Amino acid sequence: MDTWRINIKERRLTVESIPESWEHLGGRGLIARIMMDEVPGGCDPLGPKNKLIFAPGLLAGHMLSSCDRISIGGKSPMTGGIKESNAGGRTALKLTRLGIKALIIEDRPEEEGYWVLHLSKDGAQFEPADAFVGKGVYDVTEALLERYGKKVAVALIGQGGEMLLDSAGIQNVDKDGVPSRISARGGLGAVMGSKRIKAIVLDDDGCEKPPIVNPELYKESQAKYYKALLDHPQTQTYAEYGT
Repeated sequence: MDTWRINIKERRLTVESIPESWEHLGGRGLIARIMMDEVPGGCDPLGPKNKLIFAPGLLAGHMLSSCDRISIGGKSPMTGGIKESNAGGRTALKLTRLGIKALIIEDRPEEEGYWVLHLSKDGAQFEPADAFVGKGVYDVTEALLERYGKKVAVALIGQGGEMLLDSAGIQNVDKDGVPSRISARGGLGAVMGSKRIKAIVLDDDGCEKPPIVNPELYKESQAKYYKALLDHPQTQTYAEYGT
């Protein structure tokens, strides 16, 4: 697993090894560590020194119930503090299968145009998104799935993110290709809008799920986890009443 670092101003991808201090972290904890290591506390949340970070959980990629979740973070334009916003959908699964432990989007373009960032095993492509500006997430998702295939993951912003509203979120497509899984808190959609990214497309074609060091121990632990999950009263409440 590596860090994929995107300089959006220079439209450049750098793939880096994980520092030792990040190795055993994932999701919310990894975002906090990266922010402490790399982002000045007094920076403008919508300026070039803030970073937008996508970090899957440590168990993402193995189709374990409730574990294929994505944490998205940065300095919040709403609170001025470190913010992590969590969501379900396909994003974490595809990032993990691409071998990405953390996707870090840095800097800010000087020009006005928006971009679609397409990530695959072949690297990063930056494609103009001017045709999508001003459009909502459902229309844009439909067009992107038509262009890139129904199996990709998409994380994108709507008009609120483009307008840099403090309450703007980031939508993630679910298993049915619907952008219904929302990283809703902290205004991270505005941070994505400040980076001039309309959408991130994650294409794991030709990739494999991350390896397991001890498959037998994993299967044993998985069985215990599922039993505990199904026996928990809260799970039974979900089954009867929904979430």
